[in-house]
Amino acid sequence: MTGNVMVEDPGPRGEGHTPQGQEQEGRRKYLPRELRIRLFDEVNRLRRDGLTYKEIIDEVWRRFGVKISKSSVSEWLNGIHSPYNGRYIPSIEFLEPSEELAYVMGVKIGDGYASRRKRVIKGYNRVRIGLEVKDRDFATEFGRCLAKVLGRRPINPRYRNDVGKYIIEVRSQTLYELLKKPVDLDRLKPYIEHCERCMAAFLRGFADSEGSVSEDGYITISNTDYELLTYVKELLKRLGIESTGPWPRRLLGKTFCNPMTMKRYRHNKEVYYIYIRVISNTNFYKNIGFTIKTKQRRLENYIRRLRARKHKRRPTKPLSPLIPPLNHPLKSRFNTTKQRVIPQHTSLRLATTVYNSS
Repeated sequence: MTGNVMVEDPGPRGEGHTPQGQEQEGRRKYLPRELRIRLFDEVNRLRRDGLTYKEIIDEVWRRFGVKISKSSVSEWLNGIHSPYNGRYIPSIEFLEPSEELAYVMGVKIGDGYASRRKRVIKGYNRVRIGLEVKDRDFATEFGRCLAKVLGRRPINPRYRNDVGKYIIEVRSQTLYELLKKPVDLDRLKPYIEHCERCMAAFLRGFADSEGSVSEDGYITISNTDYELLTYVKELLKRLGIESTGPWPRRLLGKTFCNPMTMKRYRHNKEVYYIYIRVISNTNFYKNIGFTIKTKQRRLENYIRRLRARKHKRRPTKPLSPLIPPLNHPLKSRFNTTKQRVIPQHTSLRLATTVYNSS
């Protein structure tokens, strides 16, 4: 039981209207959304079992210690009001670990954003979860994972000509509360470390955002958060991928020249990177990989070249100093006889004929 608290109405009237219940210091008291959702589901279940309104109220009081009014039960059962209030995932407690959720977390920590409008517009959700990138495949995959997590229809990216990027954006209070800055890794670890697939999905999303692959096949992952890169390195190690770092790439206060504007700027943050060891590139390709085709293609080309070098034919070593290898030019001196190629329809007697070369 949640405590014997007498509450005539478990929540706001219609989730947004004036709530009913006990008043305390000038403010009306109502139960948390998570508990109201549990009561809502229990009321609907009891009604399907054939209980009357009075029996439902008594059963909820016995199990949860909450006294709900008959009008609230009627409004819930008739679909007039609902504590879900149009939210597909009403709270963080209702989020289930999945590969799609882990991928969204990896992208959000990298290139994604979670923001809140400073100016509140009545009737609109003021929080946003989104991504702005130049690669369409990256944006499409992020939208697919967002739709799967929130239980919505597929979200297609839209292209903005003014910035030259594809944009994916949704409004979800639950995801905002989970992914807003500063990101709490301890809060995300239960979803990331749920299984190896979730860890791989998180790393793939983070590598799509912050990773790079050179023409020679060298993989690096950069970020300004040193502790985050250390955690990523630990996850890579758990998947059997060796890496080094974090190493400093860009120092705080160092100036650089922008080739587009030809102006000098000063770095406001330090940037670190981790380096995937070459011997682990194949394992990285099999277990994690990239969603962005350009990065994935470079990695595939490197692995293809690596396999070609391993399977390259090498000259056979001679069995003794007196017998040269088969492909040695001196071997022709020993080929003093040749076998004539005889068709199958010729005489068997002619097939055994051997002649000496001149």
